[in-house]
Amino acid sequence: MNAADLTISLDIRTSYFFAFVAHGLLAGVLASFWRAGRTERGLGWWILDGLQLAVASLLLIAWGKVPPWLILVGSNLLIFSNAATIETALRVYLRDTVWPGLAIRWIVSALIFGAWCLAWQGEWTYAQRIIGFSAAFLIQMALLLAYVVSLRGPGLRFVQRLLLFAILLVVAALFARMIHVLRHMDTVVSWQQDTLLPWLTFTAVFAAFLRACCALYLVQSRTEQRLRAANQDIERRANFDFQTGVMSRSYFELQAPEVIATAGRDQKPLAFLLLDIDHFKAINDTFGHLQGDDVLASVGQVLRHNTRGSDLVGRLGGDEFAIVLRDVTDSEAMALAERIRVQARSILMPDGGALSLSIGLCGLPPAQEFEAAYRCADAALYVAKQEGRGRVVSHDPVSASPGRVLLPTTA
Repeated sequence: MNAADLTISLDIRTSYFFAFVAHGLLAGVLASFWRAGRTERGLGWWILDGLQLAVASLLLIAWGKVPPWLILVGSNLLIFSNAATIETALRVYLRDTVWPGLAIRWIVSALIFGAWCLAWQGEWTYAQRIIGFSAAFLIQMALLLAYVVSLRGPGLRFVQRLLLFAILLVVAALFARMIHVLRHMDTVVSWQQDTLLPWLTFTAVFAAFLRACCALYLVQSRTEQRLRAANQDIERRANFDFQTGVMSRSYFELQAPEVIATAGRDQKPLAFLLLDIDHFKAINDTFGHLQGDDVLASVGQVLRHNTRGSDLVGRLGGDEFAIVLRDVTDSEAMALAERIRVQARSILMPDGGALSLSIGLCGLPPAQEFEAAYRCADAALYVAKQEGRGRVVSHDPVSASPGRVLLPTTA
């Protein structure tokens, strides 16, 4: 296109004004998310996509008030670089590989623009330049199409389909314009005879609207992911003890009755354990609270490593822990409790002393309730303390007296 060709009709000027307003509004909507603090990586490139086409449309509207060479060079530079901007927005937002694919993409855009500049300075007719422009832009669309087709990942199917539709719309409009110009090479000598140019402009606006929808969908999806992750983190902090990694008291006392009730319905036996660190106050007083925190963390690790995912392990407060073992016999529960007690002895104090645990165990019949189970295990723990600490005591939930006492063995 040269200066002599740019006799702008009302329809063309109107279409460019519509394009300027539409692209500017779309860029403004995306910019509002930017200003709202949702500074997602790549969102700036989506905004630039709209701004490029808005400025290009404004330059074309300003024909007669701005030097022709500035309009032609500026608008076509913005248009030819737009496809590369879209791909950059996708790659950056999705944290996809940037080098070397994106660098090659921009180099191709620069070469295409350089070829257009040479054609503009040559003796090509308006129709020939339209064919060259459309072919060059189709190359841009083909490269963008190839990248969009290659997109993989959760939640990208909708974005991929919407972008494919937008690209194919523009491709169809470009082909229609090329065919029209090829069939009327002798009569299409300026913009006045280029009757499909306004339709191409409107198609580009609609495609930009679809791209903006993709950007908003991606922002919304990532925001929802972060909200879910934040909610999960809040839930984890509320339900699990930070120091030990086991359940908090509130969460344990919420889950344990449900587990015990389910076992009762299924007629499955359970075991309830209460554990207490012997002389924990003396540990804090002698070695400091930091050492006490390390002891709690180490005990939590021992408990987690010796229980199954189906078991419940919680910290009831201070140095007291509780475990609900699902579907175990009394002998299996006793063996596990003793294993925990022995492994806890490997936790050494700064003076070389070994950590001691007292454990009260209660094997539960299917009809047992949580409160009764807790009282039963607590009675067994009391006996373990009275018998000299550092041992496992099993309590009979039916009788009022403790059952077996498992004396400590050499670790």
